[in-house]
Amino acid sequence: MYVLHKGVKHVNQFLPFTNHWLILVASIPVSLSCGTLFAYSVYATQLVKQCHLDTSQSANLNISATIGSAFGAVFSGLVTDYYGTQLPMLISSLTTGFGYLWLYIQYNLGEDSSLWQLLGSMFLIGIGSVAGYFSSIKAVTVNFPNFKGTAQSITIASFAISSLIFSAIATHIFKGEAGPFIGFLSIACGLMIFIGFVFIRVDGYIDHTPVIIGEIEEIDETSDETSTIESSATETDRLLGNSKDQEIRLKQSSIDDLKHKSLRDTFLHPVFWYHYVILAIVQGLGQMYIYSVGFVLKALHYYFTRVVPPDVNSSIPSLIHLQALHVSIIAVASFLGRLTSGPASDFFVHKLHSQRHWVLIIGLSIMLTGHLLNSILIDIVALDLRTVNIYLSIASALIGYAYGFSFASYPAIVSDLFNMKNYSFIWGAMYTATTFGLTLMTKIFGYVYDGNTTKWDDKAQEYVCAKGSACYNLSFQITAGLCILAMVQILGYIYYRAYKTT
Repeated sequence: MYVLHKGVKHVNQFLPFTNHWLILVASIPVSLSCGTLFAYSVYATQLVKQCHLDTSQSANLNISATIGSAFGAVFSGLVTDYYGTQLPMLISSLTTGFGYLWLYIQYNLGEDSSLWQLLGSMFLIGIGSVAGYFSSIKAVTVNFPNFKGTAQSITIASFAISSLIFSAIATHIFKGEAGPFIGFLSIACGLMIFIGFVFIRVDGYIDHTPVIIGEIEEIDETSDETSTIESSATETDRLLGNSKDQEIRLKQSSIDDLKHKSLRDTFLHPVFWYHYVILAIVQGLGQMYIYSVGFVLKALHYYFTRVVPPDVNSSIPSLIHLQALHVSIIAVASFLGRLTSGPASDFFVHKLHSQRHWVLIIGLSIMLTGHLLNSILIDIVALDLRTVNIYLSIASALIGYAYGFSFASYPAIVSDLFNMKNYSFIWGAMYTATTFGLTLMTKIFGYVYDGNTTKWDDKAQEYVCAKGSACYNLSFQITAGLCILAMVQILGYIYYRAYKTT
């Protein structure tokens, strides 16, 4: 790895000039490309049919991508912190491009495709989807120390809107043909992430010698390198902004001295695990709904078309149409949530001189509203599927926005609390909480839904849930309780920090 690092340093002599604004702009195509991992549903159905996969094998492709992203988060975090951002960008470009190319080859083989090769391609795509993305987040964080939340929100929002943009490309340019679309991804994603390799050049602490002038670290614009990573906790403190902000942060830092702790001490510290649990709940609340909204719509659609006789004078929207609609609502709402989260968190810190954690309280309050809406037996109140769809669209918009708004604040919170020298690895390790939160809440939803799926449908040749919103409302009552638990947990931490700094 060191040899590759030295080779990259040599190549940098021939690369164009960069600065913090170019780094921010370059993070957008990187995030868009990395976000294509969640465009899997665009081609999944055709891939399964073309390669003759069963349901279990199809699910294993998702699992393989998830494992790849978890591995990529931790591995790329270490590489980013130690060697800088360019090696992870190069890894991301190669693994994403080759992963889609490998998937394209297997797709064209059809029935002769190999399951393990399909799994391997999805694993590489999973690695690439976080390696470049997380490196971009660190790069904009250290290049915009006074407005890290705002800068991060642009990068994170680009990742969120990616699936919607590439879905439109697949539909309107490739006319829904999965094969050519996957081939396009293999070229486009590799090239777009390579833009990050060219412009997102932030040193690791293996070879960084910062120059400090006043309170802000100087970026040498005559050089090909952007010197932006802190070499010590003292220098990190100098990046904290104006004197009043710095005074507040220094007081908070003196409580447990987290910014001075080693990796080992950080992972053993209760503050890390406190936030780990919070992130697990925040991510689980949002992602559970994203993965489960299709089942919610299926239950309501069945109820209003098969159990309750529909109005013969009104047209009934298809289940596929409803699912596509809500996926779009959630994607757009999440994008807007991520885009507004950063400025809001910076406003709390720099204008109100308060804690960034208040953004989580706002986000979870909106999230709680959405989950409570789904905990109500809406088919008792509404008379037809169209009215129910309007009601559910509001819930989808609220949960999507809250999910994006809450999650986007977390990278900045991590950078506020912990040692920036190991930021990428700490953030990557904390991100693994997503797996546990999602697993817990999808299990809750699945247990409740399956418990109500007791009616055999002769036409569909499967057991279905014919109870409408009663199929799932209990699960949202439980998740609403978990949402309140997370809010209490965050308020407790806010009080703890405020009490200790007075």
